[in-house]
Amino acid sequence: MSIQTLRIIIAILVTVMAMLYFHTGREKDFYEKSAQPAITQILGEISNWQKDTLLTHLAPEAKQNISDEQLDKLMEQYRRLGRFRSIQEINFSRTVSAFSLIGEKRINYSGIANFENGAASLNITLVERGGFFLVYNFALTQIAEK
Repeated sequence: MSIQTLRIIIAILVTVMAMLYFHTGREKDFYEKSAQPAITQILGEISNWQKDTLLTHLAPEAKQNISDEQLDKLMEQYRRLGRFRSIQEINFSRTVSAFSLIGEKRINYSGIANFENGAASLNITLVERGGFFLVYNFALTQIAEK
């Protein structure tokens, strides 16, 4: 491989990376106005930790991948957190956004959520369907107090 070919390949890769960074930055700004408030609303509603409430917010493919028994265990685990209070910190995932160019659009956020009984590390992936956000994936891990 000649030096000229290598330079062209590197230039193309740098251009693609810059375009992805610009694109995901625009998505971050766009979803800041709609997805972040939706996450707050969803957490507020599901933090009663009732199975039926969570099921209304889950995407169909998420419902298919979780059994009633798994859902009951999840609700029992999360019930200890208490009611949702606020989001302390939330970060948009540029990586998930970039990979969503290939398949269905997914929006992922991670951060810290405050509940009645302490803070929890949050990771939530949303899909937008019919102007509403549905939970595709969701995980909370209580943060141990120091």
